[in-house]
Amino acid sequence: RSEMHQIAAVFMLFCGCVRSLPAAADHVIKVAEDSKYAGYKVLAVIPNTEEEVAWLASFKLNPTLNCTLDWWSEPSLPAVTVSLAVNPDCLDNLIAEFKAQGLSVRVTIPDLEQLITLEKNYRFLSQLYQDPYDWNDNVYHSLQEINERIKWLVGRYSEILSTKHLATTYEGRDIEVIVVRKPGAVTRPVIWIDCGIHAREWVSPPTCLHAIERLIDSVNSVEPKEDLLSVYDFYILPVANPDGYVYSWTNDRMWRKNRRPIAQSEKPATSWGWGGLSSSKCDFGVDPNRNFPINFYGQGASSNPCDDSYHGIEPFSEAESQAIREGVEIMKSVYGEGRIAAFVSVHAYSQFWMSPYGYKKTHPSGYKDHMRVMKTAVDELAKVYGTKFTYGPISEVIYIASGSSVDWAYEDAGIKYSFALELRDRGEWGFLLPQEEIVATARETWAGLTGMAWAIAKEYGIESSH
Repeated sequence: RSEMHQIAAVFMLFCGCVRSLPAAADHVIKVAEDSKYAGYKVLAVIPNTEEEVAWLASFKLNPTLNCTLDWWSEPSLPAVTVSLAVNPDCLDNLIAEFKAQGLSVRVTIPDLEQLITLEKNYRFLSQLYQDPYDWNDNVYHSLQEINERIKWLVGRYSEILSTKHLATTYEGRDIEVIVVRKPGAVTRPVIWIDCGIHAREWVSPPTCLHAIERLIDSVNSVEPKEDLLSVYDFYILPVANPDGYVYSWTNDRMWRKNRRPIAQSEKPATSWGWGGLSSSKCDFGVDPNRNFPINFYGQGASSNPCDDSYHGIEPFSEAESQAIREGVEIMKSVYGEGRIAAFVSVHAYSQFWMSPYGYKKTHPSGYKDHMRVMKTAVDELAKVYGTKFTYGPISEVIYIASGSSVDWAYEDAGIKYSFALELRDRGEWGFLLPQEEIVATARETWAGLTGMAWAIAKEYGIESSH
């Protein structure tokens, strides 16, 4: 954590000199008095046995303390860390409860609001002397900035980039996929990549943008192995949950779901865990990645709208899941059955490359091929900066998760190579990955995706030139 301490020291020095900046700058640096996460700490909890995992999972569903808890990860396996943000009022009681059960507990983020402020300040300083018309890869970007970047790229590289409208969100925002392909007849298979389906996973959208830019660069590459557009077309959705993403910038950095209002008929009579029914988590939002028709009411998705994994009232009830379905249907109509080579949904964090199934422990028929392709992908990814990813079926690597896009793409849409990625890190910073790691994360992920693409290519009669 020494790097971030150094950065924090720079900000402390900067804040001491902030009087020399315009009043607007002072406003940006100031922490709001009603900061949502002031005093919150993030705990790393480690269950050591199957019994402790079961207890922690049960506690998450039915907490014995009426605390405001934000579970960043789910109880899954012994020795696998579970992270959660805890409000200061019940921190001591919660730690005592965990320790009484034999769980290992440590604080990873001592003040969540300070870290959120540090993230804002880093972006502010990085942009301060930057030409506003120059794209800065080293900071997180708002939805407006991302959309402006995409518009510029499509205008500049119109011979290989175009957009398709997929859906309109509850708040009226367009969900558009970027089509990346060389001109000419449709002869190549296609790969789908979506990012940002969970709002707070900010490192995901820049990874999709990087993929688009690398594909643009590859057109003129003299290295055959880098020219993926000679082998595939791509459909890339940089922000699959625009309403939630905007809200995570304007109101709540830790927001995960979309922003559809929850009807009174959807709400339970009582709820613990997020301050009861007055909480905005109970009044708004469905998890779009639990809204697909795969074991819809099963384990790993919640029927409680106060939960971050709330699945909604019925499959495809949400614009965000409808958009992904529409994208897949468009690809099928354009390319034909069996021509969607891969479906990839990019998340953060934990450093996982995962395959079906999520909703059950059974291995699918494509299991051996999945494992082969994933091994190639994570090996190529690791070659860039040495980052290690764990790979395997979702239900084995993390936990049972019903209603996910990856299981739907595999089982219903018939896309053999359907993967979910969890990018950096392993939990030290979690959703607040330092912005100096954005570029490295995007680069290594693209290396992994390239490895995946070449590993699949032979099934379409294309030999890799690695």
